[in-house]
Formats: sequence, C-alpha cells, structure tokens
Amino acid sequence: MKRNLRAAKRIGGTITVPGDKSIAQRAALLSIVSQGPITVVNFPRNADCLSALGAAKNLGVREEDGDDSMVLHPPTEKSVAPDTIIDCGNSGTTARLLAGLVSGSTQTVILSGDESLSRRPMRRIVEPLTAMGAKLIAVDGHLPLTVHGRKLLPFEYDLKLPSAQVKSAILLAGLSSSCSVTIREYTPTRDHTELMVGAIGEGLSVREVKSVTEPDPVDPRKKRVSMPEPFKNEITLSSQARILGGTVDIPGDFSTAAFFIGAAAISGGTVTITNVGLNPTRTGLLEHLRAIGCTVQTSKRTVVSGEARGDITVTGGELKGRKIHGEAVVGLIDEIPIIAVMAAFAEGTTIIRDAGELRVKESDRLSAIAENLRLMGVKCGVMEDGLVIEGRLEPAGADFKSFGDHRIAMAFSIASLAAVGPSTLDDDSAVGVSCPNFFDLVQKITS
Repeated sequence: MKRNLRAAKRIGGTITVPGDKSIAQRAALLSIVSQGPITVVNFPRNADCLSALGAAKNLGVREEDGDDSMVLHPPTEKSVAPDTIIDCGNSGTTARLLAGLVSGSTQTVILSGDESLSRRPMRRIVEPLTAMGAKLIAVDGHLPLTVHGRKLLPFEYDLKLPSAQVKSAILLAGLSSSCSVTIREYTPTRDHTELMVGAIGEGLSVREVKSVTEPDPVDPRKKRVSMPEPFKNEITLSSQARILGGTVDIPGDFSTAAFFIGAAAISGGTVTITNVGLNPTRTGLLEHLRAIGCTVQTSKRTVVSGEARGDITVTGGELKGRKIHGEAVVGLIDEIPIIAVMAAFAEGTTIIRDAGELRVKESDRLSAIAENLRLMGVKCGVMEDGLVIEGRLEPAGADFKSFGDHRIAMAFSIASLAAVGPSTLDDDSAVGVSCPNFFDLVQKITS
C-alpha cells in the first residue's frame, strides 16, 4: 500500500525493537535436530522468521505457545513425505540453512521461495554441500532447490566468500549428519550459529588467530605485526556435536535498530534503543556513527543465551562523509541503506566499496539506493561494488520506491523525516519481512 510520509518536527525518544531475526531463524531451524525442547523468548513474528518456523513445522517440529515465549518440540519422527515442498518465502537464511540441515538427513525436500528469493544465488551453498556428499539440484543456481539428504563426509572448508549463511549451512549439515567439520574464516562473519550451539548444545569450538609482533627481518631494531596463519577464525564441529535443547532469549535486532539510530543521526536528535543485540560481528555501525560525528553510548551490557545485549543511545551531530571499504563492509552489509541515507545529509563525499553482495539481496540494493537518492536531488554514482554519494544540506522529499525490499523501504522512510517537503513510499508492506510494527515505532520517536 502506498504511504504518505512527512518530515518530523522533532526526533527523539526510547523504543524497543523486535527480536533479532537472524537469531530467531536459527533457533527455529535448530529445533529440527535438537534432542530436547527449545524455549524461545522474544521470537519476532515477522515474515522471515515465520518462514523459518513454518519450515521447522513442515519437518515435524511442534510449537507450544506460552505467555511471552514459545516452546519448540523436536520431531518425534525423522521423516517426511518424499519430495515435500517447503516454501521459504523471502528468507535467504531459511533456504540456505535448511539446505544444510536436510543435506545431512535421510530426507528429500524441495525448497522454494517467492520471486525475489528465487533470483538469489544458491551455488554458494550447493558447491560445499555437494563436496560433503549431499545431492542438490538447483535451477540454474537458484531456487527451487531439490535436496537429497545423505550420510555426509568429514569436511574442511576455507570460507573465502565472507558469508555467515554459507558457514552456517555447512555447520548445520555437519550437525544433522554427525560428521566433523572444520571451517576457516578469512574475514569474520556473524557468529550467531556458533554462539547458539554453545548455548544450547555442545561439540563446537572456535579458535581465533591473533596477530603477533615480531622482529622485522629487514631491520631487527624494528618490530612488525603479522598473522601466524592466513585466516582469522577456525571453527571446529566434532562428530559428537549435538543440540541438547534449552532456552534462547532473543535480544532486539540491531539491524532494525539501525534505522532509528539513523533517524537520530540525520536530525540531531537523541534516540535510545533498549535491550538490543550488541554482538561485535553486528555493531560496526556504532564505530561508523562516531566517525561521522555522532555521539554514541552503550549501557546495561550483559550476555544472555550467549549473545551480548544492552541499551544504545545515539545523538546526531554535524555529519561528515567517510570512505567505507574492505573488511568493515562485512560488518555493515545490512546497514548500508541507512548509511547511504546518512551520507545524503552529511557534508562531503561518502565512498562505499567492496559491497557487491548488495546486488544479490532482496533487490539490487546499490541501484535501489542510488535511484531513491537521486529522487531527493542527491548526487550518487553507482560502481560495480559500491556507491559514491555527495552529501547536501537539505535533501528534498520524494516519491520513494521500495523495490519490494524491507531495508530500502525503511531507510527511505527514515530519510523522509528530515527531508524538505512531503514524500511517499510506493509499498509500505515490504517492512513486514523484518519489522511489521516499523511505522508504529517511527511514530514513537517523532512529533
């Protein structure tokens, strides 16, 4: 549905965002191979998480609802009808992680998805899972994907493409088939799977490779910093690894919080997000905010169910452009749309490189961002792997396009709050993928 958007007179306040969808989807899918029930607290009922929950139910998981939580009971029988079709909706996490789980089972299923998900690449998981011994048949590297589960082989894999979904698909295949897996990460990615296995299971370890200081071979009077091994993390799953069951208490979704943080940044207001995830693999945006001129504070830090959480307070300032590239982009990949919006309101030029992965998300996000920024009168150049954005003091309101992408819809709805003149959004339903109550939360921080 088309939505009329208006500039806010004031931005500020305190809100709590829905639970982290990356964590929630993993909790739902791990219940398929759990030995005992998993109690999930703060499960977000957005479209992506409901896709993961629906997939788990299709494979025999039983949901029992409580007052503020639900209990997922693992399947009593480990079989489904041959060629069962599981609809993953718009959820790439569901499709890729489920492919791993089924690969290590004795079942055959067909994974399907909506039009957007059916365009997203699946070869990145098909190749390593096939190397483990599974049989997967994709349509030109895309969904629908037929997965024939088999007893898999012990597997070692160098994760050259920094993808938490690929890493998790391999780990879940190992869990499902009770085979050992070793994965080496050259660029650290989200570690929600590793933390969850540690919180409600056993048999997984992570070795972090740290840099060392040594004498310079050219000039022994000097020191140099080097890596003793070429990778950053080595994740090992033993053949005895298992999910025992327990409680997964889900913090607020940092990537959803990012949009409201962005509202503070572009307006000079102050916004506090309570009980939000502070996993270090997800919070690169906080350093970015400090670098471009915002004040950032975190408080009430704690760790629950293996995941760090706390409160974040951000106050906007005089924003300035910045270059973002390399490893930093991996930790900011979901936040690039709102970072681009902040860049439009900043002084100077923002350059984003090494973000080619955004071309194969729910939309081609690089092109979508550029088109909407240009509608605001902001100069934006598109590269194969990034953007060049020339900030201006007063971007104009515009008729924004969502491109069917929740993060694009949310980012430019936030942009309208500080734009000059009215705006519209062509389809506000896209936000339901991750935050169905997004516009209610916007009202709580605006006047």
